[in-house]
Amino acid sequence: MGPGEDNERREAWSSYWSSGRLHSCASGDQDNYGGAIAQFWRTFLERLPPPARLLDLATGNGPLPRLVWELHKDAADIDAVDLADVAPAWHSPSLHRGVRFHRSVRLEALPFADASFDGAMSQFGFEYARRAPALAECLRVLRPRAPIALVMHHAGSVLVAVGREELEHHGWLAGDDGLVEAARGVIPWLAQARAGIPAGEAERAARARARYNAAMQALAERAQQSTAPDLLLEARQAVHGLVARVPAAGAEATLQSLDAYAGELARARLRTAEMVSHALDAAQLEDLRERLLSARPGQAVDCSELRQAEGVVAWSLVCAPSDADEGVIA
Repeated sequence: MGPGEDNERREAWSSYWSSGRLHSCASGDQDNYGGAIAQFWRTFLERLPPPARLLDLATGNGPLPRLVWELHKDAADIDAVDLADVAPAWHSPSLHRGVRFHRSVRLEALPFADASFDGAMSQFGFEYARRAPALAECLRVLRPRAPIALVMHHAGSVLVAVGREELEHHGWLAGDDGLVEAARGVIPWLAQARAGIPAGEAERAARARARYNAAMQALAERAQQSTAPDLLLEARQAVHGLVARVPAAGAEATLQSLDAYAGELARARLRTAEMVSHALDAAQLEDLRERLLSARPGQAVDCSELRQAEGVVAWSLVCAPSDADEGVIA
């Protein structure tokens, strides 16, 4: 992956995390993960005897460091890294003294000394890196018997299914026949009409309006048929909100706002495409498990599907010494 692509990814994810979200899933606004994922992390973290220095890989807005602090308060000791420029709004250095965030860090090049940590974890993050070098770096900075816990996107999960459907919506919204281009075409005509200036080309103005109305109708039909319509409904609200408020003074400011929204859509599409493309199938998970068994002979590597009412939500993986049941961290 070249520097240009790294920068594009960093910009897309930095923009996302600056919104304050604590998750990286398509179509969701909850503050944190619940259900099977929350139970997995609480079980893992409660078995670690504090004080333990922990590493959170691809932290995003830091749901895991926040959970560590909630469980251990002043005994929490965790370094959290991310490629993006993360600065979680919930984090106060004076209050969360043992929680440290490190920006613009690639998992393939961690800025820590060998054998620095008593445990490593990642929630929907590790799989976005190049897995072999990222795993090597993770093992380098861990003490030899330190456990590793990962929650990773599952290629067959309900989250990835939503992501695949949203990619189709993104393609239509930004395409030549989609809502964004239809709005771009009608906005100048609306500005002229509201200024009381004759369009002069009534037929072209009528075609632009008809194209926009057809796009709105197509969106409504897509949303009705979709099992994941949130993106379409949000786009309808945002774009029509701009179109409905075109000022008589001119179209330029509205078109600039539309361009800004189109940029947001493009960054969202990149993030969703990354989630879908980096989700692991069973063979890829098994490859990761075998790499860990090879690197840590004699240790156990447990892989499971995390399920809740709506279906599979993730893979979980834990690599730990066989005596980890007794709370041993060497």
